[in-house]
Amino acid sequence: MPRLIKVGAGGGEISWHEALKDLRADDVMFLEPGFYELPQGITLADITIKGTGSLPEDTTILGYVNVAADSRFVNLENLCINTNNDNNTLFVPAEANTYLSLRNCVIKGFGSDTAAIAANGKITLELYSTKIINGSVSLFADADFRLEMNDSSIENVAEEFGVLALEGRGTAIINNSRIHGSIDTFVKTNAEVDLNNSVADTILLQGKTWLNMLNSKILSDDDACMYITDDSWVNIVDSYFTGGIYLDKKPHVIVQNSQLSRIIAVNETQITLINSVILNHADFQDTANCIARRVTFNGGNEYQYFLALGDKAQIEGHDLVFNPNGASLAVQDNAQMRVSVVASSEELLPVECSSKANVNILGIKWTAKKKS
Repeated sequence: MPRLIKVGAGGGEISWHEALKDLRADDVMFLEPGFYELPQGITLADITIKGTGSLPEDTTILGYVNVAADSRFVNLENLCINTNNDNNTLFVPAEANTYLSLRNCVIKGFGSDTAAIAANGKITLELYSTKIINGSVSLFADADFRLEMNDSSIENVAEEFGVLALEGRGTAIINNSRIHGSIDTFVKTNAEVDLNNSVADTILLQGKTWLNMLNSKILSDDDACMYITDDSWVNIVDSYFTGGIYLDKKPHVIVQNSQLSRIIAVNETQITLINSVILNHADFQDTANCIARRVTFNGGNEYQYFLALGDKAQIEGHDLVFNPNGASLAVQDNAQMRVSVVASSEELLPVECSSKANVNILGIKWTAKKKS
């Protein structure tokens, strides 16, 4: 039978250190508000620990926690864990086959390149209404994971490192959350990532990553606020990008009902744009192939071209809108454009092209010109 253990300084309660000496499987520990020290850390297995304060920080564990290799589960609720050295605040070993659930918690890292939550092995990791501060959440190459993150946030002061790093294989479901930094996958990653109603600064997708992105925002204004490469498959719906999407190698991407500042596609990229708006610049090079339906291509003052194709890139589109705003359209080298345009801000659109035969624009008047 699970034991209910009350820890504190009041009557009918035992001390923190007495409780730690006699932990048993399936214990449920209730911590009174206060500070509980773990100078040497602790290894937990099959236990639930709940803070009884009004806020998570009312009940703070000073130290770090390791999940035992043979643990079935660890549940943490309404408390704060604040590491006092360069250890992972929460660590799951490679031998684990476990379940780690955090509800209404605050997890504070050391502010270095050491992850606040570091997970290996087979793990289900739940972050509900939880804040990760001064550290990342890292699921390493040995991890076989399922991550569920709801109404939570991650913020790492070490800006050169991704705050959510997914290196193993598994599924990450992120809902209504804020990532203050980058979501990164890696060359060895084999994962599905679902990003819903959430906000991140940047995204880097590598390896074999399947991303479904719905009603979310990427806030960085960099040209590559989302960088997609390798064999990634991406479906973006109803989302907003302050900066640009950069596509490299062999990704397959669908963008629907979305708005982005700019897009650059190179190598063997396959991209479909549907009912979306490009605010400043679109560039397709190498053998990139674009299918566009009901897409608006705008030009920005800082870009020479609002739409540019080079090498052997191709674009095929219907019901497009062109608003050059002083920028040019270029179809260079052996690139090809086959599009129909329903509206343009230019009565006569000049097209800078290497061969007029490679350009077929229906619906508006256009004229070929050589590169100046």
